[in-house]
Amino acid sequence: MKKLPFSVTFFLLFAIALLPIFSDLFHPLQLVKNEGNTLTERIDTPFKFKRIEVEKGSFADYIRSYPLKPAVNPLFLFNGEKKQNQDAHCAIFALPIQNESQTDSGSIIALYAEYMYKMGMDEKITFHLTNGENLKWTDWQKNAEYGRNFRSSLAGNLKKWTKYEKKAGKTERLQSFQNYLKKVLANTSILSMQTYETATTTFAALQIGDILWDLGKPGHLCLVVDICVNPETSEKAVLFAQGFSPAQEFHIIKNPKRINDPWYHEEDFAFPVETPEYVFPNESWKHAKYLDN
Repeated sequence: MKKLPFSVTFFLLFAIALLPIFSDLFHPLQLVKNEGNTLTERIDTPFKFKRIEVEKGSFADYIRSYPLKPAVNPLFLFNGEKKQNQDAHCAIFALPIQNESQTDSGSIIALYAEYMYKMGMDEKITFHLTNGENLKWTDWQKNAEYGRNFRSSLAGNLKKWTKYEKKAGKTERLQSFQNYLKKVLANTSILSMQTYETATTTFAALQIGDILWDLGKPGHLCLVVDICVNPETSEKAVLFAQGFSPAQEFHIIKNPKRINDPWYHEEDFAFPVETPEYVFPNESWKHAKYLDN
């Protein structure tokens, strides 16, 4: 067998030695794909990791199945302008922006509210406003129906046929819910969420739908939208999504420590934790109680 020249041998050994340093640059697996209409279709798990099992129809299943905008789409603000920073996200949820109040906490509230509405959980749709008032969707519906009946009676007495004499259909009900949600978003905040809607949890107990939290100034929230685990090592990794200020489309963020991997691995949680647009100074995890019994 012919012996390799010393220069070739040296180059090969040098390249092998540097391989771990540059492995991310030439990673054979791009975890974020251009194709796929949902989170699970668009974003693969890291090597050897598997997504945790979730119950069909659960909030976790809802997030995983939530429609994403096409990969080529830019991220927009509530006013229709493009966000200046287009490098922080790797996917955008097709979650409608109700108004300029739908920032970080507002996006999370909107997602939970929409889920409960679509699943017919009317009794669970209730949010505490910053003044402590508990605004219930069922009460909002009753008030809307009372107003409709009053106008219908008035129109009948005047012998005029109006839209108010028709029973509220799906379109009218959806419009009423959107008006309710706008009211909620305009009168809630990170502080009201902390006071009334969340409980302290830990990374070990983390669930999809929980929140990485900072109540500092300016303060920020990131929602855990997926979790995967390496069955060989039990290492956990999570995906984060966020809204921001000014109000903007809800989006899955990148991990600035990893080039081809948006997942945040356990080893990345040496606080302060850096995300593309915010640094979380302390380990603060919150469980959202909206779906608790």
